[in-house]
Amino acid sequence: MDFYLAAYNRILKIFGREILGILSRKSLKDPVFRKGRLGYYGDVAAAGKLPVVWFHAASVGEVTGAVPTLHAFGKRVPEAACLLSTGTPHGLRFARAQLSGAIPVIPFPLDFPECVERAITAISPDLFVAFETEFWPNFYNSLAVKGIPALLLNGRISESSRRFYGMASPLFSPILGYFDKMAMHSEEDRDRMLRIGVHPDRLRVLGSSKYEELISKARPEKSDYWKRILRIGETDGVIVGGSLRGSECVQLMRVYMSLREVSPGLVGIFVPRHLQNIPGMVRWLAERNVPFDLLTDIEAGRRERRASVVLVDRIGVLFEIYSIGDLIFCGGTLEPVGGHNILEPAAWAKPVFYGPYLKKVLHEHKILQNFGGSRQVRDAEDLQIQWRKYLADRNALAEIGAGGRRALNSLEGVVEHQVDLIVEMISNRKQKNHNAAT
Repeated sequence: MDFYLAAYNRILKIFGREILGILSRKSLKDPVFRKGRLGYYGDVAAAGKLPVVWFHAASVGEVTGAVPTLHAFGKRVPEAACLLSTGTPHGLRFARAQLSGAIPVIPFPLDFPECVERAITAISPDLFVAFETEFWPNFYNSLAVKGIPALLLNGRISESSRRFYGMASPLFSPILGYFDKMAMHSEEDRDRMLRIGVHPDRLRVLGSSKYEELISKARPEKSDYWKRILRIGETDGVIVGGSLRGSECVQLMRVYMSLREVSPGLVGIFVPRHLQNIPGMVRWLAERNVPFDLLTDIEAGRRERRASVVLVDRIGVLFEIYSIGDLIFCGGTLEPVGGHNILEPAAWAKPVFYGPYLKKVLHEHKILQNFGGSRQVRDAEDLQIQWRKYLADRNALAEIGAGGRRALNSLEGVVEHQVDLIVEMISNRKQKNHNAAT
């Protein structure tokens, strides 16, 4: 490992200026975020509270899984000092909004040795808990050198990642060995870790905490709020295209326009995964003289919804907007992205449709299919055909939605198991330190 880590650091040193330049043009524009990425935190842990547990979630998706576990752990071990790091500005803002200041949220340090050293020294954690799969050689090596245990939760690894880690095994195999425990999302994820060489004693399958609070978050007043704000009547049919990627942004609007021919009152709400897609969607609609409203204009009171098309031009509201949809499509599945959170509509007992590219959500797809809670389509044309059929059969839609809700119910209990594991590792560290002292 020493040879390969040294080679990795030589590469970082050679290209460090270019790497920082690229990041400065993207995620490091915010001076406060940039300072944190360089490992300058100041005093972030609550004075006198022990143990110190450092949780990490790369971005918005991982934060969604981290928050319920953080809340449950805080209730179980109120004397602990917890903090959460993220690797993106979006993730940082989202996490701070979700945690409401109750837990400090900081940027994760860049994987340069000096940044890592500053960060770990400032925080001095008793345990590091990572959500999903993100491996940084210098960071995990430094944890190991300092004797700080690491735990992986919601662990996922795709087949392509398994091949990559296998090819780069001299560098990554030791990092995987630094984890005392790895709680994987599914049996497939566990098997891939075994094939890389992770010892079976370190691996468990607990599922994902992402879905634990979905049902409790699906509150009727949220649905009522969006119906009021968007002026959705009881007889209005609503299409929601969520987390749309690339060409999906236009494909879903094209499907919607076709369905308007048979259902003139249909409302279309389109939510791109990335806000930079909004201008292209606006141009597409304008070129066809299709009226539309922007959600931020409606929320700010600048106008009431007048158009049948609404473009959601801010993040953080998709889950709630699913509550008013009759026909829901989850993006990243017609584009070869691998899918996004296809279980969110199920919390509202809504039927969910998605395309063939599901490598990131294959486990969720299987669960939904087992309970009859989803429909998979081949392409946009197939989606249009299916939606035309279901527009005329709302009872069938309700049955699919009920199946999705049953699928989600089957996934409860993950968070408590995760907290058990965290508490177990803290106890093991205390015992290890006690033995060393005596």
